[in-house]
Amino acid sequence: MADPNLLVVADLLLGAAYADGTGDGTEILAVRDLLRDIVGDKLPEDLEKRVADFSPEKFDVDASAKAFLKDPKITPRKLVELIASVRDADEEIDLAEDEYLRKVGKAVGLKDADYADLAVDFEMEDLRAAFVSKPPPPPKK
Repeated sequence: MADPNLLVVADLLLGAAYADGTGDGTEILAVRDLLRDIVGDKLPEDLEKRVADFSPEKFDVDASAKAFLKDPKITPRKLVELIASVRDADEEIDLAEDEYLRKVGKAVGLKDADYADLAVDFEMEDLRAAFVSKPPPPPKK
């Protein structure tokens, strides 16, 4: 039987795998590999069932983060590092995945600076301004 906190960690990792709306097989495999690294060779039956039965539609990030904080076996920073490794597994970083990482980071009490090295670094306002601002007028002859 898996530790209850590990079940919550599994949920939070699976949330990362589904954050972009795909549940990419590579990311699910990365979750299984990370969990195997934690528990050893074979996942306990209840943990395997948790992975197999995960429903992104029913998943509540805030409730899971709160459950994680009740009896954490790893630091919040380590949890966000694991989430980043799931996010990176398919070698594509989607903005939704980065938003998920940030949401979990905040939900487990980290400050932006605590995981800034793991998050995508860009300013949406700068990007928006680049595409929304009016182009300069044409040169006068």
